Amino acid sequence: MSSIEWTQKTWNPTTGCTKISKECDNCYAEKETNRLQHNPKITKYRAGFDVVVEHPDTLDEPHNWSGNKIVFVNSMSDLFHKDISLSFIKRVFKVMNDTPQHTYQILTKRDSVLLEYSKELNWTDNIWMGVSVGSQVSVRKIERLTKCDAKHKFLSIEPLIGEIEDYSLNGIDWVIVGGESGHNARPIKPEWVESIRQKCLSDNVAFFFKQWGHPRNNPNQNDPTIHLLHRYHSKGGSQLNGVTYWENPLIDGSDKTPTINLFDKEYPIMDNINNMKTIWKLKSFLPFSNKDVYDNLKKDIKKNGIFDPIIFWTNENGDNLVLEGHTRIRIALELGWDTIPCQKVSNDFKSLDEIKLWMVKNQLNRRNLSTVERVMLAYNSKETIEKLAANNLSIAGKDKQIEKPIDTYSEIAKIAGVGRGTMSRYMKVMNSNNEGIINRLHKGNLSINSASNLVKEAKPKAPKKEAVEKLTFIMFTSFEEAQNALLKDEIDIIIASKSKDVESFLKRTNKAIIGVVNV
Repeated sequence: MSSIEWTQKTWNPTTGCTKISKECDNCYAEKETNRLQHNPKITKYRAGFDVVVEHPDTLDEPHNWSGNKIVFVNSMSDLFHKDISLSFIKRVFKVMNDTPQHTYQILTKRDSVLLEYSKELNWTDNIWMGVSVGSQVSVRKIERLTKCDAKHKFLSIEPLIGEIEDYSLNGIDWVIVGGESGHNARPIKPEWVESIRQKCLSDNVAFFFKQWGHPRNNPNQNDPTIHLLHRYHSKGGSQLNGVTYWENPLIDGSDKTPTINLFDKEYPIMDNINNMKTIWKLKSFLPFSNKDVYDNLKKDIKKNGIFDPIIFWTNENGDNLVLEGHTRIRIALELGWDTIPCQKVSNDFKSLDEIKLWMVKNQLNRRNLSTVERVMLAYNSKETIEKLAANNLSIAGKDKQIEKPIDTYSEIAKIAGVGRGTMSRYMKVMNSNNEGIINRLHKGNLSINSASNLVKEAKPKAPKKEAVEKLTFIMFTSFEEAQNALLKDEIDIIIASKSKDVESFLKRTNKAIIGVVNV
């Protein structure tokens, strides 16, 4: 499989290339070639990036692939490079002609060579031809692409490093847009992308926004596609104005991202197994398992199968929405399973918030948890309960009676099965923003009561100064006492010393060797 979002597989019958434009400055293929060049197990890239090499031994590969694949040809090179012979290009095309079950995508920056060779090549229906366009200077390539004999044509506007205008999409079937990734990534502006999207919309051309590239390019730092487990994850995220545009006329016979309608709103589907569908709002609502827990569960499921059924609810349109079992679905998909045990619930949910509350209560009912773990899990309901409270007050404002205003602390405490005082103390710790105490609490090293007492007298940390004007020494009788002071931000550092008079020792010593342990 390929990590490139708009294809399924890569095939490199040639390697090596030459930079010919500003768009090539941070070339991915060059970096990857340099990485692979010194790998003793791989000989294909030994010549390096600057030497173009034809690889006849790779020509049989497509004949051995099972099923129907969408294949990006030469992700590490350019098939129309001047150093690649026409005779070899014809051999590559012969392979594509003879394997009609696969769909091939060829991308070049050398539009003039493409047009020169076009009449010499057999453009069967399974070959898509594209050119790279990343700035206004490159727009001229589009006209040459439309003049070639390929039956399907696309543009790769990646990396987009400047606004492009005054171009035509006549004869173009698909446009892919993306920002530049990597340490030296150049900026991409939302208005540049939106302008291209509008052009595609008006000309009825499929539009695929691949990525923002570097995270700093994304105008929405809360973009959910930044998360690695999101179906539409790309570097820096892939949403444009809150929407994912991964229109691909080649995959699944559709150019739209699949969605499910819930409470009069469309949500992108993340997973679909055995007609059980997941959405990100629910998949990410509860904390993801850490790697060790996940790996152990996967080993157990691979060996013994899935015993606890996936719980789902069916909406009014007949779509099955997964409520519980997202981790098991992820594992089943990774193992290549297409059927899993399922169980339906018949609750009359009125909103996604009601489903979230159900999820938390269900988790609490089926797991043996400590008090801290129960409160932590119930705390996930805070935002949902507050929304319900706001809705409650809104209804009351329309001259409708409400039985009782919602007390957030009491409701969360009720869900967790603890007293309101316990919940209040937990919220106090969370609102303190004292990461040290919060981490110790969540790791089980502190009780809620102890953590609450520690933040009770906490003082705000003094602004940092450019240089220390005065050293102040506070003596403690035990390390635990000093650690508590550190957690309260009353001190900045702990020094453990054999000397009984540390202050005197440091003042009279011109040189000391001090060991530091980060905790």
